Amino acid sequence: MTEQSSHNVGPLWCPSWDGASYAANTGHHRVHDADFLASCPLRPADRVLDVGCGAGDFTRAIADLVPHGLVLGADPQASMLDQAAGRAGRNQRFVLATVQGLETALAGEDPFDVAVSRAVFHWVPAADTPDAYRQVRDHLLPGGWFRLECGGAGNIPASLALMDDESRRVGGPTCPWHFASASWALDHLERAGFDVRAGFVRLVAQRRTFDRAALLGWLHSQVLLAYTASMTASDAAAFTAGVEGRVDELRRWDGSYDQTWVRLDALVQRPA
Repeated sequence: MTEQSSHNVGPLWCPSWDGASYAANTGHHRVHDADFLASCPLRPADRVLDVGCGAGDFTRAIADLVPHGLVLGADPQASMLDQAAGRAGRNQRFVLATVQGLETALAGEDPFDVAVSRAVFHWVPAADTPDAYRQVRDHLLPGGWFRLECGGAGNIPASLALMDDESRRVGGPTCPWHFASASWALDHLERAGFDVRAGFVRLVAQRRTFDRAALLGWLHSQVLLAYTASMTASDAAAFTAGVEGRVDELRRWDGSYDQTWVRLDALVQRPA
């Protein structure tokens, strides 16, 4: 049985996500689940914190790997948690919380053996990220692990350039995410109190497979929201139409719509 609780985590910027739409467009992430889990130190009775659990498909996969433990999924969008609860196992709970608000949202929770986070931290502003790292560390047991993956420096170069260009036309933002370098993340993870010597902090380049329809689904369900959240309705409509009208520019030389991802990939530990 799942439980959901709500916490006032402050007026922090966050796009308005549609959980069902997001859940229908996560296939490009699922292809890389096995690689992520291969270096994620999970044990059957571990307590696991999933920071930014989204629609919960990957969270359920983690829960199945800790059948005698618990997985607590945290996400700032109620519609995401509705999706996650619908596919959850008996050893799962959820909490409504931003990354920046973990300290408040997890007050009273026992510490965790492992924290995981995928495709989330690039949504956290650079100014907020060091303290968010610290909050994750504070909710781990001594010796606990933090397995992190998110967009890194050089991520989605072709689609980012196109979207930035269309956003400029309406006076909107450019690169609304924080795609950190490995050196930046290494420095701030260490400052937050993590030991990186037994793990790694690296950038990993990937080719992710899309056809035209899947690429449009990804853009509409996840990506364009980062730009339109700060636009007026008319500017958002013009920006969206501009991107849609140029989507064929994202077709590669080989005829596919595959895109280049660069992921910030890390495994770090709270010292024992």
